[in-house]
Amino acid sequence: MKKLKIIKEKTVWDNFVSANNLSFAQSWQWGDVLVAEGKNVERLVVEKDGAVVTAAQVVYLPLIFGWHYAFCPKGPVGELNAEFLDIFGEYFKTKKVLFWRIEPAQKIISKNLKNSYDVNPRATLVLDLQKSEEEILNAMHAKTRYNIRLAQKKNLEIKNEKNLKIFLELMEKTGSRDNFRLHESKHYEVILNSDLSRQLTVYSEQIPVATAIFIGYGDTFTYLFGASDHEYRQLMAPYLLQWEGIKIGQSEGYKFYDFFGVAPKKNDSSENEFDEKHQYGGVSRFKQGFGGRYIEAPGTFDLILNKTKYNLYTWLRKLRRLI
Repeated sequence: MKKLKIIKEKTVWDNFVSANNLSFAQSWQWGDVLVAEGKNVERLVVEKDGAVVTAAQVVYLPLIFGWHYAFCPKGPVGELNAEFLDIFGEYFKTKKVLFWRIEPAQKIISKNLKNSYDVNPRATLVLDLQKSEEEILNAMHAKTRYNIRLAQKKNLEIKNEKNLKIFLELMEKTGSRDNFRLHESKHYEVILNSDLSRQLTVYSEQIPVATAIFIGYGDTFTYLFGASDHEYRQLMAPYLLQWEGIKIGQSEGYKFYDFFGVAPKKNDSSENEFDEKHQYGGVSRFKQGFGGRYIEAPGTFDLILNKTKYNLYTWLRKLRRLI
C-alpha cells in the first residue's frame, strides 16, 4: 500500500534524497534557502510498505487572481509513474493548486502531463572528479587549457570568502552585457547565507574581476552562478575560477563537478553541437571547453489539476508575452 506523508525530519529526508539524486535542489538545506526567501515549502514522500520510495520538495508559488501552483525543482526523486502522479495530484487538489510543475530525471507517460517551459536548465555537463588533475586537464579543449595557464601567469589572487556586494556588482555588469535577467538580490543573499554555498572571487591588484557561487551537496560540487568584468577579459579570470572550483571539489572528496546548465544539443547532431540560439548558447561553448559528460533530462512538465483555470492561465500568459 502506498501512502503520502509530510516529512519534518531532516535526517530522514536527506538520507533518501542524497542516495537517489545528484541535485542540491531537492536537499533539505535548499528548502531552507527558499523558506528564508519567504516561500512556502513542503517536503512530501510516498511510502510503500512503510519505506520511502519517492520524495518531492515542493514550493508553492503565486499566480494571477490569487491562484497558485506547486513546483518541484529538479524532482521528484525516486520512483515515479502515472500512479505516483495521481497520489501527489490528489493531495495537491486539497491545496487548491492549478497544477504541479515537475522536473523529473526520467520520462513519465501520463495523459495529464503537459510540456512546459524550463525553469532550471534541463541539460548540463558533468566532470568526473575521481580522475587526476592531469587527466582532467588533458581532456579539456586545448584553448581552455591555454587560457587557464595564461590566467595563472597574471598574478591574480583568488579569495574563498562570501561577499554579497562584490557578487551583485559583477552580476549587474554581466547581466547588462549578456542581456539576461537577474534574480532579486534577496535570492543571492540567502544562498550565500546558507552553509551549502561557497563563493570564490578573483582579484587583479585588489580589484574583483570575476566571482562565482558553488553548491556542495551529496557527491556533487555545482557551479551555480558566475559573473565577471568584461573590461578585464584579457586576464582570463573566469577560466581560472572554474579550474579552482574543480580543484576544490576534488580536494573535498566530491565525485562530480556539475556546470549546471548548457544549451540542449541539436536533435540531429553529436553532443558537441549545442543549439547556439538557445539562451545558454554562449556560455555553453565556454563550459564545453572544460570537458565533461553531457546529460539531458526530459524537461519540465505540468500535472494539470484544474483544466479550466489552467487553460485560462496559459492563454493569459501567452497574451502578456505578445503585448
